[in-house]
Amino acid sequence: MKRFARNIGGALLVFVLSCSMVFGQATAQISGTVKDPSGAVLPGVEITAIQTATGLERKVLSDETGFYTATNLPTGPYRLEAALPGFRTYAQTGIVLEVNSNPVINVVMAVGQIAE
Repeated sequence: MKRFARNIGGALLVFVLSCSMVFGQATAQISGTVKDPSGAVLPGVEITAIQTATGLERKVLSDETGFYTATNLPTGPYRLEAALPGFRTYAQTGIVLEVNSNPVINVVMAVGQIAE
């Protein structure tokens, strides 16, 4: 019986410690507003945050005010892309997310040709 209690206690300890590691993971977010060259907001723009070290991708859409936010991103280096038919694809590299960092990256999308 003592061995059983000790095994249960050990398993419980491992469980509690592993839960604290999960909750202790550091995340950040990227947000901003998407506009065209005239300053008009662009809703429905697909924003992709790509962690360049791992290839992890998070996609979000800009809302009716052109605002977007990509939350719960693991820390590390990122590339941000924005795409909308009729506009050239926007890309920005060199974004480094650190614990609780919340950079604001405002995007201005250039008008493109139909084939772009």
